[in-house]
Amino acid sequence: MKLKNFYVKPIVPESLKPLYEISYNMWSTWDKEAERLFRRTNPELFREVRHNPVEFLHRLSFEDMENLSKDNGFLYELDKVYDKYKRYISFEGYYTDKNGVDIPADKNNIIAYFSMEFGMHEAIAIYSGGLGVLAGDYLKAASDIGIPLYGIGLLYTYGYMNQRIAIDGLQQEEYLENKWYLKPIKETVDDAGEPLLFPMKIKCQNIWIKIWEIDVGKIKLYLLDTNIPQNDLTARCITDHLYIADKHLRIQQEIILGQGGMKALDLLGIKPRVFHLNEGHSAFLIIERMKKLMLDQKMSFEKAKQLIIQSTVFTTHTPVIEGNEHFDESFIREYFREDIDSLGITMDRFLQCGKVDGSRIFWLPIFAIKYSKFRNGVSKLHGKVSRQMWKDIFPYMHDDEVPIDFVTNGVHLQTWLSTEITYLFDRYLGPDYMHKATNKQLWDNISVIPNNEIWEAHKRRKEQLITFVRKKIVKTLQRRGAPAKSIKRASNVLNPQFLTIGFARRFATYKRANLLLQDIERLKNILTNPQRPVQIIFAGKAHPADIAGKTIIKDILNFAVEHDLENHIVFVEDYDIDIARHMVQGVDVWLNNPIKPMEASGTSGIKAGINGVLNLSVLDGWWPECYNGKNGWAITAGDFYSDMTLKTSAEAQQIYDLLEEEITEKYYDKGESYYPEAWVEMMKNSIFTVGKGFNMHRMLSEYFNKFYAKEFNNLDILEKNNYKKIDEFIVLSKIFNEKWHNISIKDAFASTDSHRINSSEKFTVEVYAFLDNVSHEDLSVELFYYPDADNCEIIKLSFVERYADNVAKYTGQFSVAGSGEQGYNIRVRPENDFFFELYPEYVKWFVI
Repeated sequence: MKLKNFYVKPIVPESLKPLYEISYNMWSTWDKEAERLFRRTNPELFREVRHNPVEFLHRLSFEDMENLSKDNGFLYELDKVYDKYKRYISFEGYYTDKNGVDIPADKNNIIAYFSMEFGMHEAIAIYSGGLGVLAGDYLKAASDIGIPLYGIGLLYTYGYMNQRIAIDGLQQEEYLENKWYLKPIKETVDDAGEPLLFPMKIKCQNIWIKIWEIDVGKIKLYLLDTNIPQNDLTARCITDHLYIADKHLRIQQEIILGQGGMKALDLLGIKPRVFHLNEGHSAFLIIERMKKLMLDQKMSFEKAKQLIIQSTVFTTHTPVIEGNEHFDESFIREYFREDIDSLGITMDRFLQCGKVDGSRIFWLPIFAIKYSKFRNGVSKLHGKVSRQMWKDIFPYMHDDEVPIDFVTNGVHLQTWLSTEITYLFDRYLGPDYMHKATNKQLWDNISVIPNNEIWEAHKRRKEQLITFVRKKIVKTLQRRGAPAKSIKRASNVLNPQFLTIGFARRFATYKRANLLLQDIERLKNILTNPQRPVQIIFAGKAHPADIAGKTIIKDILNFAVEHDLENHIVFVEDYDIDIARHMVQGVDVWLNNPIKPMEASGTSGIKAGINGVLNLSVLDGWWPECYNGKNGWAITAGDFYSDMTLKTSAEAQQIYDLLEEEITEKYYDKGESYYPEAWVEMMKNSIFTVGKGFNMHRMLSEYFNKFYAKEFNNLDILEKNNYKKIDEFIVLSKIFNEKWHNISIKDAFASTDSHRINSSEKFTVEVYAFLDNVSHEDLSVELFYYPDADNCEIIKLSFVERYADNVAKYTGQFSVAGSGEQGYNIRVRPENDFFFELYPEYVKWFVI
């Protein structure tokens, strides 16, 4: 017999109302004093509810609540925390510009941040991995800085999946329903206090969407949900699972995220000026914006397109082409026929928005790239990889000029710093890092922290990690029905005195969790060295459909059993934010060995680094921008090989060499001290370099200075006089379109015909361009100089004269830089930089 469930709110004594209030704000999950307030009340219950403050208060008995309401010591601490919370919420926001100057945040310059997943806390299971955790950290940092931003996502009934490791070592998936009424989330209500719902049409079906909201500090995250009684069963299941394999459910989710997200913002009266797409999943919001501008504001397609481009930012996280979201064009025809018809354009024309070739695949990242002014990868190297991946979208540009920038990822310090390191930050850096981690001078105080205090803080956290892992493994064995002997042995695995390596991330084959298994005997000797023993903690989920990834997990577990290494190698199942937090704060070394350059960023290493955990990593993602030889180790041996077998072998051997000859030696060398002084110096260097360069405040400020501010400024210009400037540019584009096929670079002459030029030598060029009857004042002729693979220089040539046949002469000079093979070419483009940004296709190169 099935019961109908209903929700009962707890009776909260008046003196505890502040505690109840902060429990519904995610701030209480990342502020260490607030978290300690809940933990001290009932530590065991707090662990049982996975540190969920709302469920914790619901599970407290009436007697416990009454006793707590009369506990003067507790109420004193509650007053302090509540006062801190109120000060945080009332903080006036600002941006920091590229010169370090604080700029008050304009409350009208609203940003809408769309993401398929948000990872804020282990209790809010609407994330699968790094993309979601980054999005969660982004909202937290926006709250710290105090900028006007709203998050838009989906509320999943079951989230991603829970991992269970069977007795044979194979991963199994379990799907647990989220009980939203026991979490820090509320229904969004209308003026009458009723839940806010709205209808939207997907194909021929009317679907009702319910809006929920999460307070992330000062930021609102709105989540859309179809699992409500107003829908039939087929509609209710749309938002069941994150990254559902069924392509029809997947596209329906992304329609709700993009188009439904836009409708929700309208219903809420929120008017963003900039739309930030965190990956391509939300790209369908472009269609909804196009409908609103064309149908409601009566704009032309071209005008609406340019306005959308000028107010959109797109971030790509995927360095592998196959991992980018895409659909067969039949899905687009099936789901968007009515929308496209309403815009008055043909379906074939629209399909070209998501294509670069004649295939049937419609790529959401291509759609997003074509309709964004700014696009970026998530590290310097990933930006370069992305430019290569998507260069065919911009065939008229040199590869290095493809307009895909980068903003290297960061992490939210207060979420990921251990309590012990947070205490040291508060004491030696002061509280400014909570709102202003972009202040680089602040980080100089890391050098003031005594080495022994860093070591003691890390030692305590490492002991807590090992206790935590033991409990996790015991719980896994008990669930499997393991014998008492095995459970007792598991309760003593790992040794807090041993060098501990952490490897925790998605178990995709390219991340190579099994790289260390290349030479089994050598690895055994390293792990069991009697003078310098090593132990490894693994954690991570394979995608439910990834058999190869699941096999890697099984192989690691089998290796530990077969070679009697279960005290040296452990696997913690069901990797989540809680496990990640313990590991990045408690291990000694963070291992990261993906196939380069397939790691877009890799923020787990950043989280480890700010806690003084030393990275041992391939120079991929964020690490090349941070590694200095004193804050960790670089795995580089594979860089010299293109053959994958040789690359894999070389990198494995280098890891063994480093562990045997340097890492273990440095860790165990205590000299005259009670702790390894050279190791702790590296820890301090790691905290300093990683904290200063890769915190989320720095990342968000970069997004503002590189993208948001420029779009706000451009919109200030474009919005005047009913977008008159866009109308003028559209007219100009028609003129260029009529003449452009005739315009060309006729000839170019260099001051020397030699292929050998001395460094610093002056290089003069003389160029003749046919301008048709376009004024030379409307055109710019440029020399594109390419001294090396990482740099290019654009030099504007001077107009000299124009001849009767409409050929114009231009000249210019530049100095040769560096040495080695270099190159140059000549091009002509529109003179107006703003127009050229809107219409970058108007470029003609000299055919050499």
